[in-house]
Amino acid sequence: MRKIFLFVLTAALYYSRLVVKKGNEEQYKSGDGYAIDNIAGKTMSFVSTSSTSGFKVPSSGIVAHFSKQDQWKELKQEELLEGGPDKFFSQVIFGGSHQLSLVNVLTDKAEVAAVDDVDVASYVELTSGTENRPGAVYTVRENADPPFDKLAGVQYVVIQATPVLNAPIVVNTEMLSPETIDAITQALTSDEVTNNPKIFIAEGGKGFFNQPQRFLTVEDDWFNPIRELSK
Repeated sequence: MRKIFLFVLTAALYYSRLVVKKGNEEQYKSGDGYAIDNIAGKTMSFVSTSSTSGFKVPSSGIVAHFSKQDQWKELKQEELLEGGPDKFFSQVIFGGSHQLSLVNVLTDKAEVAAVDDVDVASYVELTSGTENRPGAVYTVRENADPPFDKLAGVQYVVIQATPVLNAPIVVNTEMLSPETIDAITQALTSDEVTNNPKIFIAEGGKGFFNQPQRFLTVEDDWFNPIRELSK
């Protein structure tokens, strides 16, 4: 079945990040930057096993980094699913969402958490550093909605950030006619949709799609780099 992908473009990517609670970041410092060498043996919070930016991307990066060391040269992604005295992590927990994975590290249930940028953007603000770069400090906003409503002012630090291809909207070509698919494609990629403030939210507003962005069409194989992470 051929698939047509539509996605939102902001340099065509978002970010998968490893973060720690502010105050704990010094143990991950490396020269003028940060490194993940000291995450071994920590309590780790992922989002879910099916999450691209909340598990597949960070776990792939962890394996790539640590498999160069003799102690972890046979490390596999599936070994990061649970912790223990003979495991890479001392404990592994799953938040079930990016919001709750971040809450886990902010409430000291985890020492390190995997979380993307887009799903928590409306709850936090950049306090110092560069957006989505190691060393960036974020603070939970005053009057943030649940599950951050009791965490106002709590901060976290990015120790690793990896770009991820934006998620697609897919069309099942076995269920819709070519004419319908073309009409949907033309509508979503139109200037009318792009300039609709109820779809693409202006700066400072709350929404998944933010200005300046738009929907574009791409081919199925554009997402092959993400598929490779699961092999």
